[in-house]
Amino acid sequence: MTASLSRRALGAAVLAPAIARAQGAWPQRTVTLVVPYPPGGSTDTVARPLAQEWGRVLGQPVVIENRGGAGGSIGADGVARARPDGYTLLLFPTAIFTISPHMMRLPYDVDRDFVPIARVAASDAMVAMHPSVPVRTMRDFVAYAKARPGEIRFGSAGNGTITQMQCEVFGEAAGLRLEHVPYRGSGPSFTDLLAGRVQIICDPVALPALRDGRLIPLATFGENRHPEFPDVPTLMELGLAERGAMSWFGIAAPAGTPPEIVRRVAATLEEALKPEPVARAMAVGGLWPAFETGEPFADRIRRDREIFGAIVRRTGAGVN
Repeated sequence: MTASLSRRALGAAVLAPAIARAQGAWPQRTVTLVVPYPPGGSTDTVARPLAQEWGRVLGQPVVIENRGGAGGSIGADGVARARPDGYTLLLFPTAIFTISPHMMRLPYDVDRDFVPIARVAASDAMVAMHPSVPVRTMRDFVAYAKARPGEIRFGSAGNGTITQMQCEVFGEAAGLRLEHVPYRGSGPSFTDLLAGRVQIICDPVALPALRDGRLIPLATFGENRHPEFPDVPTLMELGLAERGAMSWFGIAAPAGTPPEIVRRVAATLEEALKPEPVARAMAVGGLWPAFETGEPFADRIRRDREIFGAIVRRTGAGVN
């Protein structure tokens, strides 16, 4: 990260007053919500019901644009470079602001090129296993994987994502040598798990397949057992994880977006998250609405970045 305001953020700050004067009350046209992964993953599970209800609240369409690649950094960079007028926003998972800065050389500075606006959803990931692996509990899986160092492959939504980090954390705690296979989003990693090309993923996108028995639940990353799987232990119960950052999803704008627009975005997002159909749609993917804005959200980002930075240093996880 640079020690002074980036050129991109400085230019946005100069433009912001003129943008605010020119556009009047926000929004007056379609809002684009950039999802920095391909369709079909957990970020999409948040985006689609939220965009539909948010558009109703705003009285303007909210369109989703999937821009996958490079662990989410391609889509994020596009938003960082966008005009700071509230019409191009980023829906990002935990990793974009808290893990990727420790693992990747990014084309943007997460502190200076964005304005974090609100957290909109949270989740508990499950360790999901393909049924071809001849075990059915986490304790047996650990013994099986220890006897086969480097043979067990785990898929993730990409390098530097929380879906990589959570598998790295439990693998380290269990003393396993697992092979990481990064994809261009949760959807592709989930598809390859169903096909047996990887053996496990640590991603809430697997929840529907866990419900119908296509995959085997080994453990949850939550602080409590998942209500739909009361017999499945938490990794903390098993001594394979530590209390720390949860998986969540937030909305950010390019740096220089006028404060009045940021406040309006936050207020309308909070309203859009209230209807029960939004919660039901997110619950299908193991997610739930979780609104937070202002300094509490900024504190969460800072705290989680410290937690995940320590994990990256301890595990030696990196882009491969």
